[in-house]
Amino acid sequence: MASRATDNLRTYFRKATLPEMLCDPNAPNMPPAGQRSQHATVCVGHEPWRQLAEIRALGEAWGADERIPTQSMGTEDMDEESGERFTIPSGPTFDIPPHVGRRPTDITRMIPWLDYLPLMTVQRMLHLVFPTQTADWSFSLVDSTENKDRNVYQQFVWSYSGTKKPTVFTPLGNIARYPLVIAFQPPWILSTQDMLEFSECREFPRFEPSNARSYALEAKERLWAKVWDTCVARKTRWFVLTSYTHWVLGVFSEGWTIGFVSNVYGFDTRDATILELLAFWIACAMRLPGWRALPKVRLSFCVLRNANHGRKYQIRETLTSGPPRIPASSS
Repeated sequence: MASRATDNLRTYFRKATLPEMLCDPNAPNMPPAGQRSQHATVCVGHEPWRQLAEIRALGEAWGADERIPTQSMGTEDMDEESGERFTIPSGPTFDIPPHVGRRPTDITRMIPWLDYLPLMTVQRMLHLVFPTQTADWSFSLVDSTENKDRNVYQQFVWSYSGTKKPTVFTPLGNIARYPLVIAFQPPWILSTQDMLEFSECREFPRFEPSNARSYALEAKERLWAKVWDTCVARKTRWFVLTSYTHWVLGVFSEGWTIGFVSNVYGFDTRDATILELLAFWIACAMRLPGWRALPKVRLSFCVLRNANHGRKYQIRETLTSGPPRIPASSS
């Protein structure tokens, strides 16, 4: 007899993988395997105010989050008041019907695949496991006309929707209203190869006024620049980048000069499911019980003197501990 997800939530999160998202025949052609997309990507230039300088790999740590219960929580999978529910089927073990979504032809029709499947499921879990800390938090789509790339690049934010000031306090201070950004592009725009190159990128070119106009950012650098700009605008250092078919997790250092990024995960990964990874990354961003600290970074300021503009200050950061680590399921 099939069970509810709430009867063994940890097993559900370990076993539930995202269903495959097939694109509509009228969607743009997918790039051939091993090749970058030839479709138009994000439009960003090389700007002097962008502080990003280097990117480092996130490590992996084995072991499941023991705060997700294995015993029944005594509640239904769906919240009758909000309609929030677990939405991803997981074989014969759990009684969750399959999702039949419209195949995407553009980024707008891709949105329900993210919103209804992984995001609603993770949101439901966090509200059940951490009710006090997350009751007024939810995913929301940011579809701003100010985003000149909105046809190829959009974002969800994990945001505070309460009327009072957020009350999640930690020894490191108050959590921002937007602790995490989930940026996404369609898979015909953000190919597997594009994701791999984004994940494997290890430096961002320094802005040099002498050749700023002649230097053209590479595709992976433009994407890093866009994600950096998105996070700075939301005042959040934690991010996820996805095409739905592939996912990476990342975070920026306090001074915004160092980025940390995970390996690329497929939608159906089982070492650690996308649900586990998303839940863990939100818990880290909100510093919920069990969160893992960022690497320690020493900040220093270098005074630059310029005859035309006087003094300028440049942030320099030096790692004093290893990078944070991503969990992977032990089963």
